Amino acid sequence: MIFHPYISPYDLPVNLFLCTIDMCILSELMQRMYGPIRRFKKTALFIAVLTVLALALMPSPYENSFYTVPASFLLLGFYPKNKKKKLLFESCLFTICASYLLILNDITNILPRGNIWIMWYLIGYHIGLWAVLFLCLHLCVTIDTQLPVSLWCIFFLVPVLTLGCSGILPVVFENSTLPLPLLCLLHVILQATFFFINIIVFELFRRFSAYAAEKQEKVLLEQQVEYQQSYYKGLLQASSETHHIRHDLKNHLQTISILYESGKQEELIEYLRGTTEALRQTEQFIMTGNPSLDALLNIKLSEMKQNGIDCVPEIAIPQNLDFPFSDVVTLFGNLLDNAVNACKKIPGFTAIQLKITCQEQTLLLHMENPCQENETAPYGIGMKNVEKTVKKYDGLLQTECNGGVYRTDAVLYHVTFLGTS
Repeated sequence: MIFHPYISPYDLPVNLFLCTIDMCILSELMQRMYGPIRRFKKTALFIAVLTVLALALMPSPYENSFYTVPASFLLLGFYPKNKKKKLLFESCLFTICASYLLILNDITNILPRGNIWIMWYLIGYHIGLWAVLFLCLHLCVTIDTQLPVSLWCIFFLVPVLTLGCSGILPVVFENSTLPLPLLCLLHVILQATFFFINIIVFELFRRFSAYAAEKQEKVLLEQQVEYQQSYYKGLLQASSETHHIRHDLKNHLQTISILYESGKQEELIEYLRGTTEALRQTEQFIMTGNPSLDALLNIKLSEMKQNGIDCVPEIAIPQNLDFPFSDVVTLFGNLLDNAVNACKKIPGFTAIQLKITCQEQTLLLHMENPCQENETAPYGIGMKNVEKTVKKYDGLLQTECNGGVYRTDAVLYHVTFLGTS
C-alpha cells in the first residue's frame, strides 16, 4: 500500500495519539523485561517524546508510524545493563512485529484499497500491535534470571532464522505462478507460524527462567542446611568441651593450688596458659542471638582464620531480627566470599573490617577489605543476588574500589522483628 502525506486535518492528532500509546506500552514492556530506569529518567522521557513527534511529523507520516517498535530501541541504553537479554528480546519483538505487519498487509492486499482506508488501516494496525505488546507484557512478568550462554544462543537463533526466512519468502513467491489471493493466503500462514514461534520463545524463556530460579533456590536451601548443620555441630562440640572442662574444674583448682603452694611458678604459668588456651578454643566467634546470622558468620570467620585473614567484627543488633536464612546467605555470604577471595590475592597480612548495626528497623552494613590496585568491583551472579536482596528491603547498596581498598555499604529498611508485624 502506497501512502501519501496526511489527507485529513484529523490524521495528524490521531496518528500522534496512536504512536504515543505505542511508546507508552513499549516503555512498560522494557521495564518489565530489563528493570526500571534508575538514571537520566527525564532524558529518556525527552527522547521518547522527540521520537513520537518525529514519527508523526516526518515525510510519509503514514508509513513512519510503522517504525515505532524499532524507534523505541533508542531507549535501550537507559535501562539496566543486560546485553544478552536485550539482544534476545528486541530481536524477538522486532520479528514478531514484522510478521504481524506482513500478515496485516497480506489481508489488505485482498481487500479494496484507496485513500479512505489509510487511517483506518493504521488504527487497526496499532490496535493489533497493542494486543501483541500486551501479550508480550504478560509473558515477561516473571523473567528475572540469567540463563546459560548455550541456551541463550539457541533462543537467539529463533528470531534470526525466522526473520531471515521472512526476507527470503518474497523472492520465492515472486517467481510463483499461483494467483495473488492464494499466494497471500500461503504467506499469511507462514508468517503466522513465524509469529507464534517467536511468541513461544518469550514463554519458553519465562519457563526456563522459573526453572533456573527454582534450581537456584534449591541450591540455596541445601547451602542453608549445610550451614545449619555445621553451626549446630560446632555448638555441640563447644558444649561438650566446656562440659569436660567444668567437670575437671575441681581438679584444675587443686592442681593450681598445689603448684602455687609448692612454689613452682614456671609450671603454674605453663599450666594456666594451657588451660586458658583450652577455654579459648571452646569460645564461639559470634553469638548475637540470631542463629542464622551466627551460623554463617562463625563459618566464614573460621575460614578467614584458616587463611590467615584477620577480622574482628563489630556487631550491634538485637536478638529478635526476623531475617530469613536465605537473605542472610545471599547478602552476607556473597559479600564475605568476595572479601576472602580478594584477600587471598594479596600477599602478607590481610584484614577485613565488618560492621553490622541496627537502628530501629534499619540494618546497616559496612565492610572493607584489601584488593589489588587495578582490580574492579566484582559484579557477577553473586553481586546481582546481593543487589536483589537489598532491593527487597527497599535498601541501598554502594560499592567502590579505591586505593587498594574495596568498600561495601548496604542499608536495608523495614527489617522486622519476631513477634511484630
